[in-house]
Amino acid sequence: MRVRACSRGRRPRPLSTKQPRHAVGVDEPRAQHRTVAGVGGSGRRSPAMATILGYLNRWAAQIVSPIVILFIVSCANLAPPPDVSPDLISNARPDHVDAAQLQDGRRLFVSHCLECHTLPRVTKYNREQWPHLVSRMAARANLSASDQKAITVYLRAASQQRSYLAN
Repeated sequence: MRVRACSRGRRPRPLSTKQPRHAVGVDEPRAQHRTVAGVGGSGRRSPAMATILGYLNRWAAQIVSPIVILFIVSCANLAPPPDVSPDLISNARPDHVDAAQLQDGRRLFVSHCLECHTLPRVTKYNREQWPHLVSRMAARANLSASDQKAITVYLRAASQQRSYLAN
C-alpha cells in the first residue's frame, strides 16, 4: 500500500479512492441508511418503519414464546415411573420375580430409555403390550436379554399399579 507523506507532523494516511465504511453522504443522516431486505423501493428503512418492525418483533416474541414453552412442557413426562412397592411386587407375581429384579428393571428403564426419548407413562400401555414395545427398542438401546427381561417385568407390573393410576 502506498502512503502519502505528510509535512505537518501527522501520521501518514493510505492513498485510497474508497470512502470509509461509515461514510454515508454529506447531507443525509446516518440512521436513515439502515436497510431491510424487501422493504421499500430503495432498500432504506425510515424511522417510522423501524418502530413498526420493532413492535411486530416484540409482539411475535410475546406470542411465540408461550406457545413454544407449552409445547415443550406438554412433551415432557413430569411423573417419574413408580418406585418398587408392595403393590408393585404383588402385581409381578405372575412373572415370578422379586423386589430386587423389579428395582433393577426400574433402574434400567429410566437409564436406557431416557437416552433417546422422554419416559412414557407406565400406564400408557397394558401388560400385554409392553413386551412387544420393549423388544422393538432393545436393539436401539443395546439391551442384553436379561436387561430386556428386567425392564419388561417391571413395566408389566407397574402398568397395573392402582396408586399410580390415580395420579
